[in-house]
Parts: sequence; structure tokens; C-alpha cells
Amino acid sequence: MSFMQEFSRFPDLTEYTLIFYGGPLALIITRKNHIKLRKIQRMRDFFINEFGIFEVDSEAQYRFGKQPISLYNSHGTLIPKKIAKRVNRLYQKGKFFELKNELLKIYPELKQIKFDTIYEMFEFIVKNTQHRSIDIDTEKYLPYFRAYNPISIKRLNEACQTARKSVDNLNPSLKPPMPIMIAVIVGILALAFIQNGPKYMRELVGYFEELGEAVDPTPPIVEELPIVANQTIVNLILGLQSLF
Repeated sequence: MSFMQEFSRFPDLTEYTLIFYGGPLALIITRKNHIKLRKIQRMRDFFINEFGIFEVDSEAQYRFGKQPISLYNSHGTLIPKKIAKRVNRLYQKGKFFELKNELLKIYPELKQIKFDTIYEMFEFIVKNTQHRSIDIDTEKYLPYFRAYNPISIKRLNEACQTARKSVDNLNPSLKPPMPIMIAVIVGILALAFIQNGPKYMRELVGYFEELGEAVDPTPPIVEELPIVANQTIVNLILGLQSLF
């Protein structure tokens, strides 16, 4: 279910009462991956509803016209609506001791901790339940909010495992791409060698011939010996002719 599909559902009774409400709203993503709209009735920097106690951060708010909207994940224990409404009334009347007794019904661990103010208790609950507003800079959270939900992560893993089994069961099975790539590379190299092989061989032979001449050069003595011998024979013949 996408983000827009979730908004296309029918609102609940509490959301119907928000039709003419122009105050700040909380958009809460529940543990079942449902999106709920609730009023923000501030208790200084906090507010309460049936999905828990949340912290208000003015720097992490979206604006729909002039109406501020904050985005939250609900990770904590659900609070009965009667207790949430009673806590709001007791806060408005300043009856903090009775307010704490109401919260002890939901969070019994508060009994072991001493708080100087009621706001320290709210802060402790928000920290434990991770009910802080999602930063407005988290632009990818809205279209991909399902990835932040544990149930959706589980479903995604199951879908990946199913797809993996389907690929493994293909008949014939898919061949790995690496042998095909290696065969293509070898074919290209072989074709290049066939086209340019004779040229490379001639250049190689010429290189070895030049290297041999540089190591053991042959002096031109053999060609000069016949010339010297012929000159000696001519001189001998001329000398004999002068005797007669």
C-alpha cells in the first residue's frame, strides 16, 4: 500500500471532527502501517493521544497552507482514549500528581524514577518510545515510509526469498554472465591477431635481425681478399713480360 493509497481510505470518527479544524495536526504512522491524523493539543512541548506521548518540534513541521503538520512514527504502547483525554484535562487544571497516577497505569516504570517536573516525565517517555517528530529534511521518508516499518521489512524479506527461489527453479537455469564475457573478449583478441598477425611477425623478425647485427657485426674482409689477390697476379704477369 503506497502513501497515497493510504490517504485514500475512509477516515475514522476522530478524523471526521478535523474537517473544520485549523490548528496543528499530527500525522502518525502506526505500527500496523496505517496513517492517522490527530489534533496536537500542546502540553508545552508535548501532546498525548491514544498512540502515545509525542514531542513537538517547530523546526520539523510541514505546512499545508497555514496549517502546520508534523510527522511521527508510533512505536510505543497504545493508550486508552479515556486515559489520554483525562491526562489532557488534568494538565489544563494543573493537577500534575493525579496526571502522573494516570500515566503509571500505562508506564509502571515511572514509579521507580523521581522527576522534578511533569515535563521531565514526558521527556523520559518520549525518549523510551522514540516519539520524536521526523525531520522535514527527510524528503525520502514520505514516498518510502513503508521501509521504516518492521512489518513491511519482514514482508520485503519474504518477497525477496520467494523471488530468489523462483529464479533458482528456472528450467533451464540462468547461466552466469562471466563465462560469456570471457568468451567475447577471447574472440575479439583472436580476430585482432588473425588480421594483424603477419605484420607483427615481420616486425618481430626484423627486430631480431637488427639485434643480431648489433651484437656480432661481420667485417667486409672476405670481399677485399679477391681484389688483393687479383692485383698481385696482374703485377706478376707484367713483371714477366718485362723480362722478355
